[in-house]
Amino acid sequence: MSKNSKLYYSSLLIPFFSLPSFAIDAIENGSANLDFRYRYETVDQDNIANTAHASTLRSRFNFTTAVQSDFQAQIEVDNVAVIGGDNHNDSHNGLTDHPIVADPEGTEINQAWLAYSGIEKTQVKYGRQRINHNNQRFIGGVGWRQNEQTYDGLTINNQWFENTKISYGYINNINRIFGPDDGAQRADLDAKTHILNINHQGLAIGKLSAYSYWLDIKDAPAASTHTTGLRLTGKAETEKLTYNYSAEYARQSDYGNNTTDFDADYFLFELGMEAGGLSAKVGLEVLEGDSALAGQSFRTPLATLHKFNGWADQFLNTPDAGLEDRYFQVGGKVSGIALKAVYHQFDAQDSGDDYGSELNLSATKKICEHAVVALKYANFTADDFASDVEKVWLQMVIGF
Repeated sequence: MSKNSKLYYSSLLIPFFSLPSFAIDAIENGSANLDFRYRYETVDQDNIANTAHASTLRSRFNFTTAVQSDFQAQIEVDNVAVIGGDNHNDSHNGLTDHPIVADPEGTEINQAWLAYSGIEKTQVKYGRQRINHNNQRFIGGVGWRQNEQTYDGLTINNQWFENTKISYGYINNINRIFGPDDGAQRADLDAKTHILNINHQGLAIGKLSAYSYWLDIKDAPAASTHTTGLRLTGKAETEKLTYNYSAEYARQSDYGNNTTDFDADYFLFELGMEAGGLSAKVGLEVLEGDSALAGQSFRTPLATLHKFNGWADQFLNTPDAGLEDRYFQVGGKVSGIALKAVYHQFDAQDSGDDYGSELNLSATKKICEHAVVALKYANFTADDFASDVEKVWLQMVIGF
């Protein structure tokens, strides 16, 4: 794009008053991105009469200014559209005789923030923004869904100390995946939430993360909790093998407007290895609960939940009896296609009931500079929990 064209389009953004020169420079030297994500998803659920077929397209445009006088800004807009007819329950259309595919139609400002970096090794960001902490088990953006989860508030990222990043955030509104408008689920949640995450990479054994999250969610009292924990990740290498490991512990209690008095623990252990382009991993994740008392299980309401406990999304809310997830994963690349298979065995942490098992399969390939295609499959076989569910996704992402 020529310099004259950039000036023309930037002038269209704010037609009613003249911008100062530094703002024009920030826009002129900024960057724009456009991407499209088409997805076809089917869900066959035993206790629902009809099979869901969802054909949706997410279109995303964002513009980020250049840094000028230590300031930078971004705006990002998403549109989710149904391609073809509604044949699924999107939590808005009332098709309750179909399984849920939580990708409702709509246009929304996904991000709109202003950042200041004039303090040494510190960035302060205010507005609607994406926040992902660690592996997104507690704070994440749910990027798998077509309408991403973002947060309104203030974040501060500081790196004054060597090998250490300190992240603090205050969140006053949670923009959920069910938006932009309310349906069967609320699109936004009012909150008074503080999040603190400290990552240190100076240890010989790996990266240590300490975190504390004070969630006071007005519109979801049962999700109001205080969680404090430690996470250690690292790797060791030999001539032919690379070993990686993760260990995590967290303690959670009621907080804010939660009327239930409880405490619950979280544990995670993972061990993996890589060799010759192949990888394998075994893991155990435990979320405590109490089968005799409702509402006292460990919960993660702001997590990127699709990443955990199986892609069939049967454990988005931790059962009262808690959850133990034992899993085994293998992966590799064949002819440029990234392949992955994961097997889960789910049990109740407190009662020992057998919830069921799940098989996940995926294949992803970059077909050209701007396009990636993916095929995913999930099959949850129920035992003492929920019902059988089978899901298939075919997806293409094109970005510029």
